[in-house]
Amino acid sequence: MKTSSWLTVFGIAVSTCLNNISPSSASANIKPQLKSIASNTNTYYAYNLPDGSVARFQYEQHISCQASAPDFQKTHYQGWVVRAIVLQQQQKYRESLVCLDRALSLQPAQQIWYRRGIALSYLQQYSQAAFAYRQAIELEPEEHTSWYNLGNAYKHLGQTEQAIEAYQRAIALEPEEHIAYYQLGKIYASLSQYERAIKAYREVLTLEPEHHFAWYSLGSLFHQLERYDEAIAVYRQGLETDHKQHRAWYNLGNIYLKLKNYTEAIAAYETAIELKPDYSLAWNNRGAALEALQQNRAALNSYIRAIQANPDYYKALNNHHRLLMLVSSEERVSNSVGQKH
Repeated sequence: MKTSSWLTVFGIAVSTCLNNISPSSASANIKPQLKSIASNTNTYYAYNLPDGSVARFQYEQHISCQASAPDFQKTHYQGWVVRAIVLQQQQKYRESLVCLDRALSLQPAQQIWYRRGIALSYLQQYSQAAFAYRQAIELEPEEHTSWYNLGNAYKHLGQTEQAIEAYQRAIALEPEEHIAYYQLGKIYASLSQYERAIKAYREVLTLEPEHHFAWYSLGSLFHQLERYDEAIAVYRQGLETDHKQHRAWYNLGNIYLKLKNYTEAIAAYETAIELKPDYSLAWNNRGAALEALQQNRAALNSYIRAIQANPDYYKALNNHHRLLMLVSSEERVSNSVGQKH
């Protein structure tokens, strides 16, 4: 999954029921659920599977969706679905669609449409994915994960009103679905509906206090609104949950720089640099804070490190050139005065 949209950072909810699963754990009556996007995967069981079916194909690398498959797969749609699941676990999304089409020819089940939506979402065919999720919802209107993934598809399509409605339906069905609140916050922020965005992010943090993406997004929003005290407090709280968020340290440094609290700014930039040594933005802004404290030699070195990290970083190049000229001029004046005496 791609972090740019967290999915949507993390946007498409994906079943990972095939990871390290035994035949006994694939039994019926597994309740669908979504877990934290702050973990490595968004995990839930989208539907029940026949005992042993997953384990049967779990480790196969060359799974076929051809009609020449054994009779079980020809006549039982779940056999095709299980194959599609394994293919999706192998990131073979186009191949999984063939299995799902065969399953649909036997039984137009909710799980098949749902799985089609997942495959099409990964293939970035969001309009078709939305159609698949809608079909799944028609068959099982109370399945909140379908509504959530439908919201993701609409979000990618730029259909924000429909996305908001889908996320709200997901929340209505599962009030503790914090990732749906997070996606709502992102949309509201993009629409400049800032108070709604703030409320959505706070809902996330009430349900999942260690959700560092929500802390970062809320801090960034307060920063954007120039509510600096609130931004600082939020960034600090978020960094308590995950100290290694270099972007949060960088943004914290920027606020301190704006407030002319140069010592705190330098400390924040240096923490960001410890976490990401080639962080050219942090090196450059550290130089600006040092320059404000008239530590010009240290500032020059910081600008040089920014340029080394990114030779095309024009701002650092300009800052270095400007400050170098200033230092050279001051030294010439100083030398001239010294010679006269």
